[in-house]
Amino acid sequence: MDKKVVYINSIFIAVLSGIATLSGLFWKGLYKHETISMAAQAMGQDLITLIIGIPVLMGSLYLIQKNSLKGSLIWMGTLFYFLYSYASMSFLASYNQLFLVYVALFSLSLYTFIYGLLSLNVKTIKESISPGKTSKIAGAFLIFSGAMVALMWVKMIVDSLLTGIAPAALESYTTLVIQALDIGVVFPAMLIAGILIIKGKEWGYALVSILLIKASLMGTALLSMIFFMAQNGVSPAIGQVVIFAIITITGILISVIFYSKIKMPLYKNG
Repeated sequence: MDKKVVYINSIFIAVLSGIATLSGLFWKGLYKHETISMAAQAMGQDLITLIIGIPVLMGSLYLIQKNSLKGSLIWMGTLFYFLYSYASMSFLASYNQLFLVYVALFSLSLYTFIYGLLSLNVKTIKESISPGKTSKIAGAFLIFSGAMVALMWVKMIVDSLLTGIAPAALESYTTLVIQALDIGVVFPAMLIAGILIIKGKEWGYALVSILLIKASLMGTALLSMIFFMAQNGVSPAIGQVVIFAIITITGILISVIFYSKIKMPLYKNG
Protein backbone atom coordinates (compact mmCIF):
# COMPACT_ATOMS: atom_id res chain seq x y z
CA MET A 1 0.00 0.00 0.00
CA ASP A 2 1.38 3.38 -1.02
CA LYS A 3 1.08 5.49 2.12
CA LYS A 4 1.11 8.70 0.08
CA VAL A 5 -2.12 7.64 -1.61
CA VAL A 6 -3.61 6.74 1.77
CA TYR A 7 -2.62 10.04 3.39
CA ILE A 8 -3.55 12.34 0.51
CA ASN A 9 -6.92 10.74 -0.18
CA SER A 10 -7.80 10.51 3.50
CA ILE A 11 -6.92 14.14 4.13
CA PHE A 12 -9.07 15.21 1.19
CA ILE A 13 -11.94 13.11 2.57
CA ALA A 14 -11.48 14.63 6.04
CA VAL A 15 -11.41 18.20 4.70
CA LEU A 16 -14.39 17.77 2.38
CA SER A 17 -16.45 15.96 5.00
CA GLY A 18 -15.55 18.69 7.49
CA ILE A 19 -16.97 21.24 5.06
CA ALA A 20 -20.07 19.10 4.45
CA THR A 21 -20.80 18.39 8.11
CA LEU A 22 -20.19 21.91 9.38
CA SER A 23 -22.38 23.25 6.58
CA GLY A 24 -25.10 20.77 7.42
CA LEU A 25 -25.06 21.72 11.09
CA PHE A 26 -24.71 25.49 10.81
CA TRP A 27 -25.78 26.59 7.31
CA LYS A 28 -29.42 27.48 7.75
CA GLY A 29 -31.38 26.59 4.68
CA LEU A 30 -28.97 23.97 3.30
CA TYR A 31 -31.53 21.25 3.94
CA LYS A 32 -34.57 23.42 3.20
CA HIS A 33 -35.79 21.10 0.44
CA GLU A 34 -35.68 18.05 2.70
CA THR A 35 -38.55 16.77 4.79
CA ILE A 36 -38.32 17.47 8.52
CA SER A 37 -37.35 13.85 9.12
CA MET A 38 -34.67 13.75 6.44
CA ALA A 39 -33.15 17.07 7.53
CA ALA A 40 -33.00 15.84 11.13
CA GLN A 41 -31.37 12.58 10.05
CA ALA A 42 -28.82 14.41 7.89
CA MET A 43 -27.87 16.68 10.79
CA GLY A 44 -27.65 13.72 13.16
CA GLN A 45 -25.22 12.00 10.83
CA ASP A 46 -23.31 15.23 10.23
CA LEU A 47 -22.67 15.46 13.96
CA ILE A 48 -21.31 11.92 14.31
CA THR A 49 -19.21 12.22 11.16
CA LEU A 50 -17.73 15.46 12.48
CA ILE A 51 -16.98 14.45 16.07
CA ILE A 52 -16.25 10.73 15.60
CA GLY A 53 -15.86 9.77 11.93
CA ILE A 54 -13.25 12.34 10.96
CA PRO A 55 -11.17 11.95 14.18
CA VAL A 56 -11.18 8.14 13.80
CA LEU A 57 -10.11 8.47 10.15
CA MET A 58 -7.25 10.80 11.04
CA GLY A 59 -6.29 8.73 14.09
CA SER A 60 -6.04 5.64 11.91
CA LEU A 61 -3.52 7.49 9.70
CA TYR A 62 -1.31 7.97 12.75
CA LEU A 63 -1.47 4.23 13.42
CA ILE A 64 -0.78 3.42 9.76
CA GLN A 65 2.35 5.58 9.96
CA LYS A 66 3.51 3.15 12.66
CA ASN A 67 2.67 0.17 10.40
CA SER A 68 -0.14 -0.88 12.72
CA LEU A 69 -2.43 -3.63 11.46
CA LYS A 70 -5.23 -2.36 13.68
CA GLY A 71 -4.77 1.10 12.19
CA SER A 72 -5.07 -0.22 8.64
CA LEU A 73 -8.24 -2.15 9.41
CA ILE A 74 -9.84 0.73 11.32
CA TRP A 75 -8.97 2.99 8.39
CA MET A 76 -10.71 0.60 5.98
CA GLY A 77 -13.80 0.33 8.16
CA THR A 78 -14.01 4.10 8.53
CA LEU A 79 -13.64 4.53 4.77
CA PHE A 80 -16.57 2.18 4.27
CA TYR A 81 -18.60 4.37 6.64
CA PHE A 82 -17.78 7.47 4.55
CA LEU A 83 -18.53 5.56 1.34
CA TYR A 84 -21.96 4.50 2.60
CA SER A 85 -22.76 7.91 4.08
CA TYR A 86 -21.94 9.96 1.01
CA ALA A 87 -23.42 7.46 -1.43
CA SER A 88 -26.61 8.07 0.56
CA MET A 89 -26.25 11.84 0.37
CA SER A 90 -25.39 11.77 -3.35
CA PHE A 91 -28.40 9.65 -4.33
CA LEU A 92 -30.99 10.48 -1.68
CA ALA A 93 -30.63 14.08 -0.52
CA SER A 94 -32.40 16.80 -2.44
CA TYR A 95 -30.10 18.83 -4.66
CA ASN A 96 -28.31 21.60 -2.78
CA GLN A 97 -25.15 23.73 -2.96
CA LEU A 98 -22.96 20.87 -1.70
CA PHE A 99 -23.96 18.29 -4.32
CA LEU A 100 -20.49 18.21 -5.89
CA VAL A 101 -18.93 17.86 -2.44
CA TYR A 102 -21.11 14.81 -1.75
CA VAL A 103 -20.20 13.26 -5.10
CA ALA A 104 -16.50 13.98 -4.55
CA LEU A 105 -16.65 12.31 -1.13
CA PHE A 106 -18.54 9.33 -2.55
CA SER A 107 -16.03 8.88 -5.37
CA LEU A 108 -12.92 9.40 -3.23
CA SER A 109 -14.20 7.00 -0.58
CA LEU A 110 -15.19 4.39 -3.16
CA TYR A 111 -11.90 4.23 -5.05
CA THR A 112 -9.74 4.61 -1.96
CA PHE A 113 -11.67 1.76 -0.35
CA ILE A 114 -11.18 -0.44 -3.42
CA TYR A 115 -7.47 0.42 -3.40
CA GLY A 116 -7.29 -0.56 0.26
CA LEU A 117 -9.05 -3.88 -0.37
CA LEU A 118 -6.67 -4.76 -3.21
CA SER A 119 -3.71 -3.96 -0.95
CA LEU A 120 -4.76 -6.16 1.97
CA ASN A 121 -2.57 -9.08 3.01
CA VAL A 122 -5.39 -11.31 4.20
CA LYS A 123 -3.05 -14.11 5.28
CA THR A 124 -1.26 -11.78 7.67
CA ILE A 125 -4.57 -10.52 9.04
CA LYS A 126 -5.79 -14.03 9.84
CA GLU A 127 -2.47 -14.98 11.44
CA SER A 128 -2.56 -11.88 13.64
CA ILE A 129 -5.91 -12.63 15.26
CA SER A 130 -5.84 -14.95 18.26
CA PRO A 131 -7.88 -18.10 17.62
CA GLY A 132 -11.04 -18.62 19.66
CA LYS A 133 -14.78 -18.09 19.77
CA THR A 134 -14.58 -14.32 19.34
CA SER A 135 -14.13 -14.54 15.58
CA LYS A 136 -17.11 -16.85 15.12
CA ILE A 137 -19.24 -14.68 17.42
CA ALA A 138 -18.28 -11.61 15.37
CA GLY A 139 -19.22 -13.41 12.15
CA ALA A 140 -22.52 -14.63 13.56
CA PHE A 141 -23.30 -11.13 14.84
CA LEU A 142 -22.78 -9.60 11.39
CA ILE A 143 -25.00 -12.21 9.75
CA PHE A 144 -27.74 -11.80 12.37
CA SER A 145 -27.69 -8.00 12.52
CA GLY A 146 -27.53 -7.64 8.74
CA ALA A 147 -30.42 -10.07 8.34
CA MET A 148 -32.49 -8.26 10.99
CA VAL A 149 -32.14 -4.91 9.23
CA ALA A 150 -32.71 -6.41 5.77
CA LEU A 151 -35.82 -8.30 6.90
CA MET A 152 -37.16 -5.17 8.59
CA TRP A 153 -36.87 -3.26 5.32
CA VAL A 154 -38.23 -6.16 3.24
CA LYS A 155 -41.28 -6.43 5.52
CA MET A 156 -41.90 -2.70 5.16
CA ILE A 157 -41.71 -2.94 1.38
CA VAL A 158 -43.83 -6.11 1.09
CA ASP A 159 -46.49 -4.58 3.35
CA SER A 160 -46.54 -1.58 1.03
CA LEU A 161 -46.89 -3.77 -2.05
CA LEU A 162 -49.75 -5.73 -0.47
CA THR A 163 -51.68 -2.68 0.70
CA GLY A 164 -50.88 -0.44 -2.25
CA ILE A 165 -49.86 2.32 0.17
CA ALA A 166 -46.39 3.84 -0.13
CA PRO A 167 -44.18 3.09 2.89
CA ALA A 168 -43.98 5.91 5.42
CA ALA A 169 -40.18 5.94 5.08
CA LEU A 170 -40.56 7.09 1.47
CA GLU A 171 -42.09 10.40 2.58
CA SER A 172 -41.92 12.75 -0.44
CA TYR A 173 -38.92 11.06 -2.07
CA THR A 174 -39.02 8.94 -5.19
CA THR A 175 -37.27 5.76 -4.03
CA LEU A 176 -35.80 3.99 -1.00
CA VAL A 177 -32.05 4.57 -1.33
CA ILE A 178 -31.05 3.51 2.19
CA GLN A 179 -33.12 0.36 1.97
CA ALA A 180 -31.60 -0.47 -1.42
CA LEU A 181 -28.08 -0.07 -0.03
CA ASP A 182 -28.82 -2.12 3.07
CA ILE A 183 -30.60 -4.96 1.27
CA GLY A 184 -28.44 -5.00 -1.86
CA VAL A 185 -24.97 -4.14 -0.56
CA VAL A 186 -24.53 -4.15 3.21
CA PHE A 187 -26.41 -7.34 4.11
CA PRO A 188 -24.76 -9.47 1.38
CA ALA A 189 -21.34 -8.16 2.51
CA MET A 190 -22.12 -9.06 6.13
CA LEU A 191 -23.43 -12.48 5.12
CA ILE A 192 -20.35 -13.29 3.03
CA ALA A 193 -17.95 -12.01 5.69
CA GLY A 194 -19.73 -13.93 8.45
CA ILE A 195 -19.76 -17.21 6.54
CA LEU A 196 -16.11 -16.87 5.54
CA ILE A 197 -14.84 -16.17 9.06
CA ILE A 198 -16.93 -18.97 10.57
CA LYS A 199 -15.30 -21.30 8.03
CA GLY A 200 -11.87 -19.92 8.99
CA LYS A 201 -11.17 -18.35 5.59
CA GLU A 202 -8.57 -15.58 5.35
CA TRP A 203 -10.84 -13.06 3.65
CA GLY A 204 -13.40 -13.56 6.39
CA TYR A 205 -11.05 -12.10 9.01
CA ALA A 206 -10.29 -9.08 6.83
CA LEU A 207 -13.91 -8.34 5.91
CA VAL A 208 -15.26 -8.83 9.43
CA SER A 209 -12.60 -6.47 10.81
CA ILE A 210 -13.71 -3.79 8.34
CA LEU A 211 -17.46 -4.32 8.68
CA LEU A 212 -17.38 -4.19 12.48
CA ILE A 213 -15.94 -0.67 12.37
CA LYS A 214 -18.41 0.46 9.72
CA ALA A 215 -21.34 -1.02 11.64
CA SER A 216 -20.26 0.63 14.90
CA LEU A 217 -19.91 4.06 13.29
CA MET A 218 -23.13 3.78 11.31
CA GLY A 219 -25.03 2.51 14.31
CA THR A 220 -23.84 5.45 16.38
CA ALA A 221 -24.90 7.79 13.57
CA LEU A 222 -28.35 6.15 13.49
CA LEU A 223 -28.83 6.77 17.21
CA SER A 224 -27.83 10.40 16.65
CA MET A 225 -30.35 10.62 13.79
CA ILE A 226 -33.08 9.29 16.07
CA PHE A 227 -32.21 11.91 18.70
CA PHE A 228 -32.34 14.74 16.14
CA MET A 229 -35.65 13.41 14.81
CA ALA A 230 -37.14 13.40 18.30
CA GLN A 231 -35.87 16.95 18.85
CA ASN A 232 -37.71 18.02 15.70
CA GLY A 233 -41.00 16.38 16.60
CA VAL A 234 -40.59 13.26 14.45
CA SER A 235 -41.38 10.00 16.22
CA PRO A 236 -39.52 7.04 14.65
CA ALA A 237 -41.00 3.55 14.93
CA ILE A 238 -40.18 2.28 18.41
CA GLY A 239 -39.42 -1.20 17.11
CA GLN A 240 -36.77 0.14 14.75
CA VAL A 241 -35.27 2.27 17.52
CA VAL A 242 -34.92 -0.77 19.79
CA ILE A 243 -33.40 -2.91 17.03
CA PHE A 244 -30.86 -0.25 16.04
CA ALA A 245 -29.93 0.48 19.67
CA ILE A 246 -29.34 -3.19 20.52
CA ILE A 247 -27.37 -3.82 17.32
CA THR A 248 -25.23 -0.72 17.83
CA ILE A 249 -24.33 -1.38 21.47
CA THR A 250 -23.68 -5.07 20.82
CA GLY A 251 -21.62 -4.25 17.73
CA ILE A 252 -19.40 -1.80 19.59
CA LEU A 253 -18.77 -4.32 22.38
CA ILE A 254 -17.93 -7.09 19.91
CA SER A 255 -15.67 -4.73 17.94
CA VAL A 256 -13.68 -3.82 21.05
CA ILE A 257 -13.26 -7.48 22.01
CA PHE A 258 -12.44 -8.54 18.44
CA TYR A 259 -9.78 -5.85 17.99
CA SER A 260 -8.26 -6.74 21.36
CA LYS A 261 -7.50 -10.16 19.87
CA ILE A 262 -5.30 -8.64 17.15
CA LYS A 263 -1.87 -9.25 18.64
CA MET A 264 0.57 -8.51 15.83
CA PRO A 265 1.68 -4.85 16.33
CA LEU A 266 3.22 -4.27 12.92
CA TYR A 267 1.79 -4.92 9.49
CA LYS A 268 2.99 -4.75 5.90
CA ASN A 269 0.60 -4.74 2.98
CA GLY A 270 1.24 -6.64 -0.18
